[in-house]
Amino acid sequence: MPAFVFITSLGSTPITCLIILLTAILCAVVRQPYILIGLLISTIGSTAFTFLSKMAFQRARPIDILLQEHTYSFPSGHATISIALYGFLAYMAIRFSQRFIHQVRILSLAVLLCLFIGLSRIVLNEHYLSDVMGGFLVGTLWLTIAISMMEWLTARGKINWRIVWSAPQRYMVWFSIVAVLIATFVYATVYQFPLLG
Repeated sequence: MPAFVFITSLGSTPITCLIILLTAILCAVVRQPYILIGLLISTIGSTAFTFLSKMAFQRARPIDILLQEHTYSFPSGHATISIALYGFLAYMAIRFSQRFIHQVRILSLAVLLCLFIGLSRIVLNEHYLSDVMGGFLVGTLWLTIAISMMEWLTARGKINWRIVWSAPQRYMVWFSIVAVLIATFVYATVYQFPLLG
């Protein structure tokens, strides 16, 4: 169960905000600010759509949820942001990568991460399967819009995906990944209070 609490914490608001902040800093460092447009479209657009959907459907959560939640059930916000945020990060990494095998690995890792976050919501009894599937669809919709915008900006010469990464920039990427994992562990341990057991 602690493993699923950790995984579900990757879709929590504090952690996703930290990831967005670190990504924004990275985009500034590599001088590709237009990438932020796609990131914000995908994350803010999907989050707003999910909030409005929850208000419209007002579906109650399953009985005996394991983590305290204060919002409605449909669609799953964690499932939505997993596709919208981690899907966009995977898109960025794939576009920056020059090797096909790396692109395949990135895509596979992103798909598995999103599936595990969605699964964690069901295992922890926070959502019904339909909530998670709905969240995946919402996230995919906004991710598609964001990627379309990125490709349009790329065609107009606003984004350069073939930059040469310096050693400090690569270290910054790995530092950001480690920082997110540590923050997620702390959040899962300190702030995600299981209601049972």
